[in-house]
Amino acid sequence: MKILSIASLALLTTSPALDQVQVRSVEIVRYGIYTAELRSSTRDNQGVQENISTNFRRADTTTTIPAQSGVRFGIEFKVIGAPANKSVSLKKVVVFPAAGLHSPAIPETLYRNETTADATVGEITYAGYKFDDPWELVPGPWSIQLWYGGRMLAEQKFTVAAP
Repeated sequence: MKILSIASLALLTTSPALDQVQVRSVEIVRYGIYTAELRSSTRDNQGVQENISTNFRRADTTTTIPAQSGVRFGIEFKVIGAPANKSVSLKKVVVFPAAGLHSPAIPETLYRNETTADATVGEITYAGYKFDDPWELVPGPWSIQLWYGGRMLAEQKFTVAAP
């Protein structure tokens, strides 16, 4: 009986650790220009449109992105960690060119946009950006970063160019 109680106590104290996700790295597996089916969209407090889309398909593998309304670019990535098939939320940061973006919704210049990228350990997930408004069409260096636990785990750089 005493052994059973100790075993039960050990099981109870280790169970929460089994539920925790350990993210070791993020691997970018593909990047470029994408197409997708738009399901819904809203605007955040900075005026940036947040799109919920499905059926992402890579149209071109490139880091040069035309500054044109409707163009969607991004990355497909895989979270490396444990346990497999466990959900994890990453911070997605889109870094804009040094001149920034000038949203009509706010007086401040935007230098980055932060959102959440939900992923599953071991599965390929898409994260990206879509040009929805003319004020977003700013040529220069852009990047998409993925962060977890205060650490940047992946970054893909793009060059947005005038068409």
